[in-house]
Amino acid sequence: MVMTGERHYTKTHPWITFSFRADRLRPETWVLLGEVASKCEHLAGSALPPEVARELSLLSLERGAHGTTSIEGNSLTEKEVRAIIEGADDTPPSRAYQRQEIENLISLFNDIAEECVSGAPPPLSPERLKEQHARLMVGQPQKEDLDPGRFRTHSVVVGRYRGAPSEDCDYLVDRLCEWMNRELDSLGAADHSMRQPQAVVLAVLAHLYMTWIHPFSDGNGRIARLLEFELLLRTGVPVPAAHLLSNHYNRTRDMYYVVLERTSRAKGYPVEEFVHYAVQGLVDGLREQIRTVQSAQLTIMWQSYVHERFHGQHTVARTRMRDLVLALPPDRWTPVGEVAVLTPELAQAYGGKTSKTVTRDVNALVQMGLVDKQAYRGLRPRTELMAAFIPRGPSSRRQGGYLTVGRLGRVAGRGCCCSCLSGRCPVSRCGPPRRHSGRLAVCTTPPAPSPSAWSPGVPGHRTS
Repeated sequence: MVMTGERHYTKTHPWITFSFRADRLRPETWVLLGEVASKCEHLAGSALPPEVARELSLLSLERGAHGTTSIEGNSLTEKEVRAIIEGADDTPPSRAYQRQEIENLISLFNDIAEECVSGAPPPLSPERLKEQHARLMVGQPQKEDLDPGRFRTHSVVVGRYRGAPSEDCDYLVDRLCEWMNRELDSLGAADHSMRQPQAVVLAVLAHLYMTWIHPFSDGNGRIARLLEFELLLRTGVPVPAAHLLSNHYNRTRDMYYVVLERTSRAKGYPVEEFVHYAVQGLVDGLREQIRTVQSAQLTIMWQSYVHERFHGQHTVARTRMRDLVLALPPDRWTPVGEVAVLTPELAQAYGGKTSKTVTRDVNALVQMGLVDKQAYRGLRPRTELMAAFIPRGPSSRRQGGYLTVGRLGRVAGRGCCCSCLSGRCPVSRCGPPRRHSGRLAVCTTPPAPSPSAWSPGVPGHRTS
């Protein structure tokens, strides 16, 4: 092997060193990396109905495939990409090559995911990357000097950036694969708390180095992001989360190119800036996915709770009331005049009934503590009853927090000043329930959070 110091790239591309000092990362980056680890663990352990899990997987695949191709000029929309994934597209012949590019990527994504999830992916190698490049370029416009599946033998310039010398491409990609394989092996011996953060940094570095080397005539960005995706999967990141970075880069493409360029042009080659930018986008995407998961789980628990409250009550009126509660949108107030037509089933149930029937049903549901009712606003389901450990402050006053206003003294055993519907407030300082014969009462003492809902020793910091 020729000595590294004799290589041309050491003079033209001194930032390519196949090393990275973790102490260059800012404290804020480490905090974000910790959140990535926590949320990935949360996401991986989430139980979801098959149809919800499938939709989350399809949405992440759609955004990943759209993001990594859109940033390179593919003009298909996310909706059109979804249609291709589901085999229902009607892409015109003039854009068939764009559809083919999406199909190529989906095939690569699926094969990589199958290998990584099985736990036996082959080592990274230049041959593997060449094979992936050849598959990526199937059916694509044959640009001058493009040789699918082979490293370039000529100079290449993208914007203001010139790729590494062509005579060094084989050597550099081989070094990159050796470095990644060695680091992947060392992750197995790393401390558990540091394994995931280090793995994410490694994946971002692989993306960055492949972009710096630019070994192919075309498709380098897509291969770099595909390599990043693969490394995330190899290190245990859930498949939906592994697609997030491509979507982030596309949505912030101006910043993507600015930060990417700085890593090779600014003083000191600030790689840590690109890592921070990537990790921030990954955290944002994970937060959105966790909200989706929590929303689905909240819906399931709410439906189960409502059915339990009406268990054994099979009269026409009680069935109608149960269906009304389940039909109420959880994210907005519904005018009382509209509740009878929320669904075809409710329209049939209330057909021929007067407004008094609706009013009677609504008042009964309020007394059961299943809905909130406010003049000029209407009704909303009290789904916050399922959010046992979500901390609430003054801003939650109208959404069921500890400042919830409730109508008291109407039903025996249901008059707690904190609207807990338990007969006695769970907050010891509040004492027994207060009776006010239908007047409004407010508890201003917040309940203490459960220790299991917080990070040990870090007051006020949610783990996910």
